[in-house]
Amino acid sequence: MPVPRLLLCGFGSFPEAPLNPSAAVVASLAREAWAPSGVEVDFLTLPVQWKGSVETILRQLQARPAEAVLVVGVAVEAEAFRIEHRGRNRAARERPDHAGRVWEQAFIDGAGAEELAATAPCAAMLAAIAAQGLPAVRSDDAGDYLCNFTLYRLLATGAAARVGFLHVPQARECAEGAAFSVDQIRQAVCAAATAFAGVLSRPAAEPHRA
Repeated sequence: MPVPRLLLCGFGSFPEAPLNPSAAVVASLAREAWAPSGVEVDFLTLPVQWKGSVETILRQLQARPAEAVLVVGVAVEAEAFRIEHRGRNRAARERPDHAGRVWEQAFIDGAGAEELAATAPCAAMLAAIAAQGLPAVRSDDAGDYLCNFTLYRLLATGAAARVGFLHVPQARECAEGAAFSVDQIRQAVCAAATAFAGVLSRPAAEPHRA
């Protein structure tokens, strides 16, 4: 039986986070070739670009198909780790991406569903982070910037059988006054990814309207 593969992604810098802990953690795990038992993991850093983030993932999946995608992004004002349960069909037209470009519409897909439910094992991921003694919460609102945009489009395109999104707080090493360390963020990412990997041998649900 083939070994299931998980694609673990972090985001690069953007105006509100010149140093992004999601990219730092994913890069450190890639250097170590980290992987939960019984699963292969590929690693990817995404550009914070309206026309670029999802395309980068789709190109990777075309080259090396994966059963699951877990994207990690930073919510700079968050006080807890947030498991995103849905992507919403909306985008912030006034917020430029890292390349200075804006999305021209208030929605992502004019013909798409208003909301799509994540197909990751959200409850298991939340419990795994909480078991590490870290604050973790369910979130039904991933915002209207590239994190939500990427989650919604991955679900809408059926990029992988299972798709999930973890929002992490900012790290002290990346921004003054942040409450968490990069090590704590790494701990949460590893816990969430391990919980995600634990269900990859089970049938996945189809993305559906939330």
